[in-house]
Amino acid sequence: MRELYQIIMSEIEENIIQRNYKGKKKLPSVRTLSEKYKCSQGTVVKAYESLKAKHMVYSVPQSGYYIVGNILKNEEVDHSVIDFSTGNPLIGDRHNPDLKHCLDRAVDISNNYSIRRHLAGTESLRSIMVKYLANFQVFTAMSRIFINLGVQQALSILTQMPFPNGKEVILIEQPTYRFFINFLKYWGANVKGIKRSGDGIDLNELENIFKKENIKFFYTVPRNHNPLGTSYNVIQRKQIAALATKYDVYIVEDDYFGDISLEERYDPIYAYGDNVHHIYLKSFSKIIPWFRIGLAVLPLHLVPIFEEHTLYSYYHSYFSASLVSQATLEIYIRSRLLEKYVASIRKELSERLACLRSNINQLEKYDVLCIGGESGFYSYLKLPNHINENRFIADLQKQHVLVTAGALYYLDQSYYEKGVRISVSRTSHSDVQKGFEIICKILNNYAK
Repeated sequence: MRELYQIIMSEIEENIIQRNYKGKKKLPSVRTLSEKYKCSQGTVVKAYESLKAKHMVYSVPQSGYYIVGNILKNEEVDHSVIDFSTGNPLIGDRHNPDLKHCLDRAVDISNNYSIRRHLAGTESLRSIMVKYLANFQVFTAMSRIFINLGVQQALSILTQMPFPNGKEVILIEQPTYRFFINFLKYWGANVKGIKRSGDGIDLNELENIFKKENIKFFYTVPRNHNPLGTSYNVIQRKQIAALATKYDVYIVEDDYFGDISLEERYDPIYAYGDNVHHIYLKSFSKIIPWFRIGLAVLPLHLVPIFEEHTLYSYYHSYFSASLVSQATLEIYIRSRLLEKYVASIRKELSERLACLRSNINQLEKYDVLCIGGESGFYSYLKLPNHINENRFIADLQKQHVLVTAGALYYLDQSYYEKGVRISVSRTSHSDVQKGFEIICKILNNYAK
């Protein structure tokens, strides 16, 4: 049973959100509310102080309590919709106390930071990243680490800057991360694709492309692939690293979800490389979705040119994560809260993927091939020729199930393999179960 101060607090909060105090910023006095609820003034003060802790009200000595300007409503989640369409997890409130603690400390410790001095990120965060990255077999020095807003910011700079090999073509997997595809098209980059299936890529084809084409770098997402949800095996990772050295091609390895690896032993391509041709990218935005932050690890000889283009990027975009974001991530790592949060996500993800895999076999009788479901949020439903993917997506939407068109993850139709991407980032075990029941029902209607 809730205490009286909690009831008072909830009613005031609801009135603020619903904007029932029209034209007013000052809230009812402590005395007024104590008379209304027939309680002590101390109980009302406790309710108001609780709202202060939630940053909804502030107090003015000898005056009273006031509404903080521009209070935002919490985003409403439509629980009637099964959302397989997004890779962005809901923030939720389970870890909010940890976040608030870290943010408060971050504001305190970042008071003396200077934006100008930390183009590559704060030294304190970069220094602990050396040890943190070593846990993933990424061994590097602080001088080679750049803290940024995320993978896309690093990719945009790498696309624009010249490389020592003097080459110009960017090789990407097909399918791959759609926002990088969009950027490459926007920038007018010289791009070539290589097919990636549930089994990975054809290493002979990769060698032939490295040998005959003018490849500047190969952008790859070795594990937790988006949209396939697959990972390269160790033989493939080692061979890709060896081919990069042999043919003077750089590898840009996007390990955006590497913290949540479900494989007991996994070393990135970077670990098998020569420390000359390997660029490692990492993001924390999927596991700490309250802010955008990531990092890039570069070979020492690329650092000066990358720094130069990072500086130029400020004329049209912003590269660095905010100082508060950097300080918050540092506290998360030092206090081991990140480790705790990662373990929680890994457990939930394992349960969702287990449910996903238990439903995959149902699709075989409809000639639908499900690729992935091994790691990360994603998997890909490869559709037979007789099913129109746009109609399939529309029919699912009518049943309140959202999926993403597979064509978004391909350069053009010459690479396209008809299908849709599904993501379990915002779904529960029961959502996955119910979602597949609806998918099978619609497929069954097509078969009639």
